[in-house]
Amino acid sequence: MDNPERSFVIPILADSITTMTFIVPKDFAHRVEVQALQVIEAFDNHPASDIDPNNKMMQAMSYVVQAALTEYLDFCEEEEAVLPPDIGEL
Repeated sequence: MDNPERSFVIPILADSITTMTFIVPKDFAHRVEVQALQVIEAFDNHPASDIDPNNKMMQAMSYVVQAALTEYLDFCEEEEAVLPPDIGEL
């Protein structure tokens, strides 16, 4: 590319993956971003790191959200996973 500052990455999704969009409080989004930055730092210090530098934050945030939700869904009983929390707990 002639001007890398103006470039952007267009993800090409395989049939087995998709995108998801969530509305969350900004404090939660910041917590996910901090965790993602820690994942990026760990990968940057690993000799086998193979994360696309143009896409590091998106990949790391995806990893954090997937890992957290997988842990939650695996931990909860099936019935508990579908019950919404009390509004006061949010």
